[in-house]
Amino acid sequence: MAAVLALVIFLSGALLNYWLTQPMTAAPELETRESPSSSLSEFDTLFSQAVSYMQSGEYEQALMYWHRALVVNPAMPEIRVNMGFTLIEMGNYKAACKSFNDALDQNAYQANAYYGLAICSERSGDIEAALGFMKSFVHLAQPQHQAFLSKARSAIWEWESRLRPKQDTPPE
Repeated sequence: MAAVLALVIFLSGALLNYWLTQPMTAAPELETRESPSSSLSEFDTLFSQAVSYMQSGEYEQALMYWHRALVVNPAMPEIRVNMGFTLIEMGNYKAACKSFNDALDQNAYQANAYYGLAICSERSGDIEAALGFMKSFVHLAQPQHQAFLSKARSAIWEWESRLRPKQDTPPE
């Protein structure tokens, strides 16, 4: 859980930076009733609340706020990634995988989505898929992912060793 929360907290800074540098793409009903600055304020509030609920282990509440943030900016794959990590914490791996895949549909280079898919696959027992997804994460990782690269490489080593055929040991 600590690794997932650290990733969510890390994403909050990256997501906010992304949000501030991108043109507004809010849902039409929000664009007509609110100014861009009020949408930004609404998004900040929703995102902060979601992170806060994640940190306190209130995943259902966090998920509700991720959904609301998605309404404000549906073009942001990072929201779907955070939803996926929330769903992992809830034990809903199938829905988490869908969320990560939806993020990848929006941005195939979303490294954190591959990390999430690796976690889901491993917890679902599909080590080969987990290995492939984690290798994709390592391949796409940027300097801001440094804290997760050692965990990713460790997981790759562990999963590769699990998949290696056991060699017969000579009799003593």
